[in-house]
Amino acid sequence: MNLQEWVNAALRADIGEEEVQQALWALSNTPLLYDDGKTIAVEDYMKGLESQPSAGEQEALDELFGTAVLLCRRYAEPADYDRMQDVLSLQFDLWARGVLRLEDWMAWLLGATEGSVELPAYDFDEVLGSAPEDFMIQDFHDELNFRLEDAPEDEWALSHLDELYRRVGVTGKA
Repeated sequence: MNLQEWVNAALRADIGEEEVQQALWALSNTPLLYDDGKTIAVEDYMKGLESQPSAGEQEALDELFGTAVLLCRRYAEPADYDRMQDVLSLQFDLWARGVLRLEDWMAWLLGATEGSVELPAYDFDEVLGSAPEDFMIQDFHDELNFRLEDAPEDEWALSHLDELYRRVGVTGKA
């Protein structure tokens, strides 16, 4: 099965939730083992799986992780690579909470690999007034949610959260 068939099978629950979660966890966490995206390989992602995929799933995961390798190569330089890692980690969290749909995440991943989608980039000092050193996109997400806990109707936080979600692939249909 190819990646699209795997996504469809996952949506129909023909693939167990645990297997899907393992694959997506590997997708989002394997890059953390590298300082840049120059040497990471499909096998590195496969090592992150707790169990051996079925033959049908193997083809789909080869495609998924091959796409992830291409993304790592596209953003191989350390600063870009750190930002890419941060986005993938946020996407995993959003998927796990039901905010980011699997099919939207995969569409974003393919678009980012092909260059039709860019990683979110922020000047956090400009957006927030000032930000701690090494402030990342996940930190921004947390800050926006923290502000919304105190003021759920905060237009500024809501608009920035909507924009951030759009930039990481959330379509609003989850």
